[in-house]
Amino acid sequence: MRLKKFLIPMIFLLVVLTACQTKPQEKKSITATTSEKIESNINYTNVPTLFIHGAGGGRGSMGHMINRLASQDVATKSLVIIVSSDGSISTENKLDSNQFSEDNPMIQVLFRDNRNNEWEQARWIKLVLEFLQKEYGMKEANIVGHSMGGISGLRYLLQDSQTTDLPKVNKLVAIGSPFNEFIDTLTSQSLDDLLTSGPNEKSDRYILYENELSGLSKEISLLLIAGKLSDDNLSDNVVPLSSSLAVNAMLLEHGNQVEHVLIEGKGADHSGLHENQEVDEIVSQFLWDKK
Repeated sequence: MRLKKFLIPMIFLLVVLTACQTKPQEKKSITATTSEKIESNINYTNVPTLFIHGAGGGRGSMGHMINRLASQDVATKSLVIIVSSDGSISTENKLDSNQFSEDNPMIQVLFRDNRNNEWEQARWIKLVLEFLQKEYGMKEANIVGHSMGGISGLRYLLQDSQTTDLPKVNKLVAIGSPFNEFIDTLTSQSLDDLLTSGPNEKSDRYILYENELSGLSKEISLLLIAGKLSDDNLSDNVVPLSSSLAVNAMLLEHGNQVEHVLIEGKGADHSGLHENQEVDEIVSQFLWDKK
């Protein structure tokens, strides 16, 4: 009788201890599954993406977008690179190792002379790529440019994207970039006509693109993002949407993969485009296959 009274409490104690031990294991399993699901929705690589501001832009121009993407664990802010007017390069921080990690590294590029022309800025982009190649062994990159940053990005690609001893640029995102300067052709042609045939009025900049298009590697994919404030204002209040999308037909005919997106209404103004979370999502899908 005493033996039975002793055994019953012991059995109960063992059951309680076993239950307590299994709960943390179950929680850990659920956490791991969730983490794997999040990571499977994004293509993480060690290919850095350069974020380049527009004319007159600075740290805040693309910095907020970078911070938002980092906070969502879509990508990681790795470096800030500052380029002086003479082309000299400095960095505000260094990587923990001598190479980029597979966490979609983002690099903010700041031009001290932030109103210089596209040719000079294209030269600076080349210097940045050479610096990253030398210091960190970078072999590939993407570029995201707002306004003039997209213009200078395309200018660089027209000049150097087929140079084999430079890092290969895989993708270019141009946000509100005036490829046909500030000509609004939608007063005399439809958007469909623009996208399939190109602008019916061409700026000097656009004509230069036509003449130099053979220098662009056909392996580069491009995303063109334009802003439309309303049906009465077919622009982002600075750049006509017809200018932001002007090179669509030209690039497709050249053989590049090209996507275009129109952002409408609130948040579609020129400076608001790089603060727009819809744009964040579109850029993430294009660069890192976010689902």
